[in-house]
Amino acid sequence: MSVLATPDRQRSYRPRARRGCLTCKPDCLKCSSTGRKCDGYETPSPPPPQRNAGLRLPYAYYPQALQYSGNTRETRSFQFFYERTVPSLTGLCGSEFWSGLVLRVSEHETAVYHALIALGSLHENFEKGNWLIQRGFNPFAVQQYVLAIRALLGSSDSSPCTSPDQPAGSPRSLTVDVCLISCILFIFIEIMSGHYVSAIGHVRNGVKILQDVYEDPHSGTYHHPFLKPSTVTRLEMDYLRKILNRLQDQALTLTRTATDKALKGSLQVVGSRHAEIPECFRSVSDAHECFDYHVDRLYQEFSEIEPNRENEASETYVNFMQEAEALMNKWSAALYRLEELRGPQLTYRDSIGLKILRIYQCWRLILLDRSKSGATDLQSWDKYNSTFQQIVSLAAVVVNMADTDVPASSDSSVVSDTAHGGRKKPSFSIDMGIICPLYDVATLCRDPSTRRRAVKVLRSASRQEGLLNSHLCAVVAERVIELEETAALQGGIDDLVTSRLAGPDLYNQTGVSNHHITRSSEVPHAARFVYAYPNFDPFNKQAFLTLAVDQAGEMHTKIPLPAMTAVLDTE
Repeated sequence: MSVLATPDRQRSYRPRARRGCLTCKPDCLKCSSTGRKCDGYETPSPPPPQRNAGLRLPYAYYPQALQYSGNTRETRSFQFFYERTVPSLTGLCGSEFWSGLVLRVSEHETAVYHALIALGSLHENFEKGNWLIQRGFNPFAVQQYVLAIRALLGSSDSSPCTSPDQPAGSPRSLTVDVCLISCILFIFIEIMSGHYVSAIGHVRNGVKILQDVYEDPHSGTYHHPFLKPSTVTRLEMDYLRKILNRLQDQALTLTRTATDKALKGSLQVVGSRHAEIPECFRSVSDAHECFDYHVDRLYQEFSEIEPNRENEASETYVNFMQEAEALMNKWSAALYRLEELRGPQLTYRDSIGLKILRIYQCWRLILLDRSKSGATDLQSWDKYNSTFQQIVSLAAVVVNMADTDVPASSDSSVVSDTAHGGRKKPSFSIDMGIICPLYDVATLCRDPSTRRRAVKVLRSASRQEGLLNSHLCAVVAERVIELEETAALQGGIDDLVTSRLAGPDLYNQTGVSNHHITRSSEVPHAARFVYAYPNFDPFNKQAFLTLAVDQAGEMHTKIPLPAMTAVLDTE
């Protein structure tokens, strides 16, 4: 499916025309076709100023927002969202969703407007240094969040999305696009509030809604059984899909539940104009989009054939692996040519993006090689120690570059301290980042030096990448290292999880095994975890480390995570 909109398709949320109804502009036909209330007409106003007119552009460009604003606090938070949150969430390659669609929708939809204010307020606190998981209670953000929810459900008299012939709170008073946009904004509000359980719940609900969305080829509108149709373009709907797809992928990384595996497998792969791999990429953005497309497509195909690869589908599996390897080699070659041709001319942002792509290239090559070999022994991860070291080195450079005005040396291996208590300036993004690969290195690479260096970079990074928090991942990774190395010295995981060392006291014994484990070969298969992830009990304010200790049956065991429980208790 092409992501390019047809030339004659009209955007549902575009800059206001000089003539038209007050609610949606440009005409009342749009109101009647989408069920919106028409507020009549006003005299023509001067055209909006250009984007370079000044810092207060969003209020000149989106005058409806000022009508909703009742105080300077709202104005300040909306301004912060526009000036700081939008650039953060657009990431390295940019996104029309954040810089265009969301702001245009906020001009007409009260729910979206208040959600943006709440997110801007939370992000401002985050950047002030309370970055760990946004612990501080923010009454203003909560108030705006509640207003957004009420408007979305139609319980607010000021909600522009309520149609006169439909009861307040009825799902059918919502359009598909407003519902999905609000869902995405609510996810990020919960993330910035440190409520990961609620955020993951919103992700799952958003993906389930997407499963039932379909396009009417005749009208070009998007339909859902319980929502009003939307007139957004295919490109705009693809933005929504991409964001929810990425968030669902992150949810699966955190939870490893059957629910999230099933939702991940059901996701529709978003088409790309860069699906064809060229001889040389024209930009880092093109390389990024091409990479995402093929990773998602290959994951979906792998999910379909992997369960039967040992029998009748074995030939299909071999052919699939050959195709995946050929695609990865072609993509890598095109990226290398881009770097050779444009290396010295790359922008600062593109230089960071290129290094992040190199990180994911390394990680995908590891996964591809393991799939080809059919390796199941956990000690087989040790053959990739040199690649793990390369990933950590690249990530350290990214962290340094992101916090300085002058690009760091490409061979830098030291993470410098800053005014944030040894941590880097807080960073909030949804884009492809460094947290997930660093966490994988810390938990799968058993070389003591490499995995501890990965934790050090995570601790210094002060980054929130979608659902992934660098501090949280560092705490979990440290716990995994302590448990595995203690198990290696005491006879295996089985003895460890039933001993007193599995309790809170172990966290206070940091370093017990650090002086004994000097190389990865000293951590036997019996002392290694298949994977580990945090599990939260928000009602009792407790956190646990959930471990898979048996690859054959994936028997799970929960171990208290005192460091994170202490953080949760500060709420």
